[in-house]
Order: sequence, then C-alpha cells, then structure tokens
Amino acid sequence: MSKKALWAEALIFLAFIGVFFILNLVLPDRQFSEQENRYLQMKPEFSFKSLFFGDYTSKFETYTTDQFTFRDEWITLKAASELALGKQENNDVHLCENGTLIAGYERPENSALDANMSALNALVENTDAQVYFALIPDKSDLYASLLPKNAPNDSEKEVIDYCYAQSNATNVDMYSALGAHTDEYIFYRTDHHWTSLGAYYGFSALAESMGIDCPALDFYADRHVISEEFYGTTWSSSGFSWVRPDTMEIFVNEPEGLKVTSYPEGSPVEGKLYDFSFLEKKDKYSTFMGGNCPLHEIVTGTEGKPSLLIIRDSYTDSLLPLLLDDFSEIHVLDLRYYRASLKSYIEQNDFDSVLVCYSVSNFSTDSNIFPLSR
Repeated sequence: MSKKALWAEALIFLAFIGVFFILNLVLPDRQFSEQENRYLQMKPEFSFKSLFFGDYTSKFETYTTDQFTFRDEWITLKAASELALGKQENNDVHLCENGTLIAGYERPENSALDANMSALNALVENTDAQVYFALIPDKSDLYASLLPKNAPNDSEKEVIDYCYAQSNATNVDMYSALGAHTDEYIFYRTDHHWTSLGAYYGFSALAESMGIDCPALDFYADRHVISEEFYGTTWSSSGFSWVRPDTMEIFVNEPEGLKVTSYPEGSPVEGKLYDFSFLEKKDKYSTFMGGNCPLHEIVTGTEGKPSLLIIRDSYTDSLLPLLLDDFSEIHVLDLRYYRASLKSYIEQNDFDSVLVCYSVSNFSTDSNIFPLSR
C-alpha cells in the first residue's frame, strides 16, 4: 500500500473518531432509554472523595457507555455482526426458534437464597394472616430445550425446590401449572414476563392453593387483544431488532365500582387497573397497573370477600385483574420502595391473607426482601 493511501486511511479514521467525539460533547444527555426501558447514567459530580473510593470512575465509565452517540444503533449492529459470524447470542440473550429471545439464568449462592427465605419465614412467624409463597419460573427453564447446547443456564426448578423445602408458608406450585402448557403462548417471545394467558395458568395454581374458584378460559368473555406491537426488555438488550413483536391481551375489563389508590411518591393519587397511555410508548407492559409503584390499594367492590396483601414484582401486575372477584380489598407492595414495618402494616389493615409472589430470577437477586422480617 502506498504512503498516500496509508495517510488517507489514517485521516479517515481520525475524522471518524473526531466526529463522534464532537457529537458526544454537543448532543444532550438522555435521562431515559425507551429502547432499553431503563434510566441511563447521567454525568457524575466530581469530588476527591468519590474519586478516592472509586465511585466516580465507575459511574463515569457507565456514563460514557450509556450516553454514547447512536448507542441503540450500535447495539443492533453488534447483534447483526454476531449473527453473521454464526453466533445466535448477543449481550447474554439467545435468539432461539420462532424468534424467541431467552436470557440464561445464573443461580446465586445458597447464602443469598437462605437470607431471603429467612426473611419470608420471619414474616410467617410475625403475622396471624395466612401466608402464600409463589415462585414463577421463566422461559430459561420451561423452554431450556430451545437454547443452544452448553449455553450457560442453571435450573430454576432446583431453586424453587430448594426454597420451598425451607418455606414455612403455603407454597404455590406455579411451575407445574405453567409447565403443562408450554405449547401455548404463555410467555412473551421478546420479554421476560408471562403473557396474560401465562398469568391465567399461574392464577389456576394460586386458586388451588387458596381454595378459590378458577373459571374456565371461556368464562372471560371480555378477553381481547390490546396491542400487536409489543417489544419487551429482552428484545431491547439483545439488539435483535428484526424479531417480530409480541401480542398483548387482557382477560378482564376494569369493572365498575373498582377503586384504585396509588402512592407513587408517598401521597395518594387515583390509580388505574390499566393505564392504556402506555400502549403509545415502548414500555407497553406498564399498561398493567401503570408500572412500578411502591403501593397500590384496590377496593374491588366485591362485598363479603376476604382481604389480601400482595408482596410482588412486576409479574403480579398482569395477574391482579384475575383476583378481583375473590377479594374485597387488595393491597400491592413493592419492597424495592417500601421501608416501613411490614408487620405493623399487616396489623393495621388486618389482612386475611398475604401472597409473596416473585419470579425466580427476581427472588434470586433482589436484596430488598429483608423488610419481610420486620
């Protein structure tokens, strides 16, 4: 190659770097990524203390990654490059049969599970209410056969068995209920959540444990599709942007007489069973209950029924509509945002039952379970 050609290549490369350097300087930082459905790291404030303890360096590295120009497009390009090289995986997400996206599950140390189970058992001991415990498996276990051979993926069933063996609560066998219907559309292909149909089969297991009725599927005359353009969080992180979207449906319309009070920032506001404004956004799953919130109080209008407290993650949001006929009042707590005494809250509201309901992956990694013991 001639010296002139080498200089030309070097200049093109430097120009490329220079353009992106300038763009990163002049373009405003994004606070939230609709594509990834998460808040991005903003520019950290410098101090010698944060520099000394390494906080500043760590946050600044995340900041430069999160705010890199055309970040979403680079993620997609990386996924396409991996696929061209014969790899069906990008960012720990596997592209499987029929466009199903699956992230493998990594089991935590037993000590982490033991700590959460200890908190659960303390809750059982501290309350007179009947406590139910439900762990929800996800695609990585129920559809493990779709993953490439030797793909890193631990057994969620083993974790469920391990936790249930320690549990002093009434355990709910959602694994068997979902496992009997893996030939149906029970999980979104592009997201980690179960579909409304999956939530129905989860409800059938819960109903059996609680001794309440679970209507047949044809009972839900109001069942209908609300979106055919849902792209979930697994799709966002994978970069496999060409995968077709999921379909979302609801089984129950919001009934007359239902009253939802939400506490997004400590003060009560009128809430909704469904917030359909989210159908116009990327995060369509937040249509259920309007997304994450520390506390919802639901008065169902169904008189003469018991009351229920649900301690939950986001899987519960699509399960809630199926519980309205069986309880007069349902409170929904998210322990990521709740720090008061749970024992006192249960005593003040005199709940008949408490349901602790988490996906296996969230229960495995959530360090906010400890308020159960207070």
